[in-house]
Amino acid sequence: MVIIVKEGGFNYLRHNIQGKDKRKYIGKTIPKNIEQLKKEFLKEFYCEEWDGKIQNITKNYKKNIKNISQSIQLKNFESFGIAFTYNTQRIEGSSLTQADTKDLLIYGVTPAKKSQVDAIETKKHYELFMKLVTSKKLTKITKETVLQWHKEIFDQTKIGEAGNIRSHRVVVITNDKIEFTSVPEIPKKLNEFFNWINKYNSKKNIAEFAAMVHYKFVSIHPFADGNGRISRLIMNYILFKYDCPFMQIKNSDRRQYFRSLEKSQLKHDEIYFLKWFMKYYIKENKQYL
Repeated sequence: MVIIVKEGGFNYLRHNIQGKDKRKYIGKTIPKNIEQLKKEFLKEFYCEEWDGKIQNITKNYKKNIKNISQSIQLKNFESFGIAFTYNTQRIEGSSLTQADTKDLLIYGVTPAKKSQVDAIETKKHYELFMKLVTSKKLTKITKETVLQWHKEIFDQTKIGEAGNIRSHRVVVITNDKIEFTSVPEIPKKLNEFFNWINKYNSKKNIAEFAAMVHYKFVSIHPFADGNGRISRLIMNYILFKYDCPFMQIKNSDRRQYFRSLEKSQLKHDEIYFLKWFMKYYIKENKQYL
């Protein structure tokens, strides 16, 4: 927790955790925007902790991919794509197991006694992922781009919804206190979102950027269904676009993942999700440290 301390008639912001202490001067009087300053200070505090590690991960990953052949890179994409598709689908309640997913995507065997909808969406998600990572990188990611992605995954299973913005109010089933962007506000929020994406300074922390892309998009919740999957797809495309390791959010960790999202949404502060994301991303890519 960020607190205000007073020393010698001057006010400072202070945060201390696990022996690490940071202070920031804010003046003789407490500013009116103190809550915003606290948020910014807390983010600065954690950025100092993870920025160096992310820089090393990115640098070593880029060295690694320069030294491998295109055929090996393709196999790596396929391997990640299968695991990513399994996890992102399973997080949203898919009935397909990891073995079912591999049988479907590698051998073309549709799992018996499992949801046909789940099988179709699994196949479509994987095909789209592979198309994206084997095609020329997009210079811009636009609203039309993402609507098309949604349509490609769900055109056979969500008739009338695929590729279209929702026309009704939505709330999280597990927490009715979280309400997403109202229908009339969605076009404006999406325009702001994609303008922000395409103006981002690529020299900054791309993993943090990918996390914020995920958080902002899923918080808008523009679709009737499929928001989580599209958010994670955009997130990984951002990482791919800037030559950073992918982010594999495992189904086994979905509880912590959802908790961090919900906490940030309830408190209107991205730091809770960012802290979880960055710690998880560093852990998942520790081989590049």
